[in-house]
Amino acid sequence: MSGWSRLARGSTGAARWSLQRIPARLLPIYALVFVAGMLQSALAPLGPLYAEHLHLSRVQLGELFAVSGVSTLLVVLPVGLFSDRIGSRRISVGAAALIGLSALGQGLASDFWLLLVSRLLFGVAFGAVWTAGVAYLSESGSAERRSARLGATIPVSGVSASVGPAFAGVLAAQLGVGVPFAIIAAIAGLIAISLWRFPVLATPVARAEPASAGSAWTAARRSRLVVAPVVIMVTAGLSSSVTNLLAPIQLRLNGASINAIGVLLAVAAVLYIASSLCVSRLGARAATVRAAGVATLLLGASLVLPISSMATVPLAAFVLVRSMVHATMSTIAYPIAAAAGETAGIGAAKALGLTSAGWATASVVGPLAGGAIAQAAGNRAAFAVLFPLTLIAAAWLLLGGRRLGDRSSEHRTPGRVLAGLGGPKP
Repeated sequence: MSGWSRLARGSTGAARWSLQRIPARLLPIYALVFVAGMLQSALAPLGPLYAEHLHLSRVQLGELFAVSGVSTLLVVLPVGLFSDRIGSRRISVGAAALIGLSALGQGLASDFWLLLVSRLLFGVAFGAVWTAGVAYLSESGSAERRSARLGATIPVSGVSASVGPAFAGVLAAQLGVGVPFAIIAAIAGLIAISLWRFPVLATPVARAEPASAGSAWTAARRSRLVVAPVVIMVTAGLSSSVTNLLAPIQLRLNGASINAIGVLLAVAAVLYIASSLCVSRLGARAATVRAAGVATLLLGASLVLPISSMATVPLAAFVLVRSMVHATMSTIAYPIAAAAGETAGIGAAKALGLTSAGWATASVVGPLAGGAIAQAAGNRAAFAVLFPLTLIAAAWLLLGGRRLGDRSSEHRTPGRVLAGLGGPKP
């Protein structure tokens, strides 16, 4: 059965497969990913409440949404370096504690500046989770198991992003803005204690002598296998950020109700989670540059829908299709990055940091550039700009994987598959 046929088998079996293969000792890491996603998405429904209670302008609201992405971008690479020096476990504990502190700040904020600083601290914690936290998870088993375990972070993140807005919105409306943040802070504190008291590994992983930032960057520039997941996440991030910004606006202009737009986004989130679970089920067989290239090519093909028409039906179809392809790309990228870092000799944490930096960059640049293009030339033009960029990325991934011997059908582990992509052998 082909990989794409396996993807069509549904999410129920995939979820059962994932739960069967994830030891209980790893659950605190997934809980950390989940609570980070909850806090990230909780701001969306509370923006109007903050604007009303704190008398914020739209510019200030925009700053609240942007500041966490900026701080994430600034910290992911330093966190990757420090993970090799002091251990990913310690940074993961610190990230959980910082999430709790940030949540308390957001719940108790009585002015704009405390709220802004709290969101900035959250961005730091979020970057640490998706660098040191994911690196800690990658240390928990063999390369074959690592693919499934790292891939499982994507549906966990997807579920948290779906649950977070409803959780925060309902509790804030009924009990006050501080209540959902207090609950998130308490959960984060429990996660920090759990990670500190109950290590994922019985014995610490032996770490090589940490490379300097300069040598790590040089190794990354010379290795296609380190660059590949960055390309994947930049491409996915640009598409995601532009779509999340412009699609709801265009659907509203087309006459769609807020409820209808909400239902569409909810269905897209369900498809995202189901797709990620199915890809995660394939494990190492899907974690190849060739598979990522195919998914990126499909993303480019889906952009034909909004480019050809901004009508409700093609735009809604694009939102749904893009969600599934984006989930596939994200689920593949992180196992590739972890194996790439080891194979290139820079360590998993640094490679994961580069990958998260690519995503954070796209999350900051995408809305700014997409909004500017849409303002000047219309929403369709913004999607049209994405089309050639996506095809270039797909061609780079597909041609690189073919030339360097990437074969997903050989069922090799990510480290062995990616070993042919350049850089020193492990």
